[in-house]
Amino acid sequence: MTEASAEAPRRGRPSTGARERILEAALEVMKAEGYAGTSLAKVAARAGESKALVAYHYGSKQGLVAAVAGAVAEEITSEVLGQLGEVTGVESVVANTVAGVERVLDGDVRVGRIYFDLAAVSVVDPEVRRTIAEINEGWRGVLTERLGEAGLSPAKARVMTLLVIAGVQGLALERIERGKTADLRKAQELFVRGAVEVSGSA
Repeated sequence: MTEASAEAPRRGRPSTGARERILEAALEVMKAEGYAGTSLAKVAARAGESKALVAYHYGSKQGLVAAVAGAVAEEITSEVLGQLGEVTGVESVVANTVAGVERVLDGDVRVGRIYFDLAAVSVVDPEVRRTIAEINEGWRGVLTERLGEAGLSPAKARVMTLLVIAGVQGLALERIERGKTADLRKAQELFVRGAVEVSGSA
């Protein structure tokens, strides 16, 4: 690259931040009204942008929802990974995964509602299904790796990963529906202990 070309100004207009504002607005609309209540018009109004600009950036409601799903996945994954910490055994992996999801719900329980809403929509919407599949594959990869570090064989780690994901999702649904109850806390403790016990025979 020549010095002249390196100093040449970039073509095109600088970002106005509209795309980011639209995504943030879509997230807020979905938190408040769910997938069914979300529309390009509502998102445009909340973002202070035109419906045409929303369509320009995301193409359709499905494209916008897929982007929101990606943002939600990133938030959840980042929080849970931050909670996992150092692996000291199967118990630490399972307990910290449960704790990480709890931290997400403590921050804003509506984030969990969006995830499950989108998981349901993914059954009939291929674009959202691809995004949800990517989220789940990312989770499987991380948990399988961590459980392997905890001493499980690759085969056992994969089986335990499915168990942990299913259990954590069930516990999260209970938290979303009924809040933080004494029964939920006991169920979380039982789940962690049970997972540790069965990990030897998984």
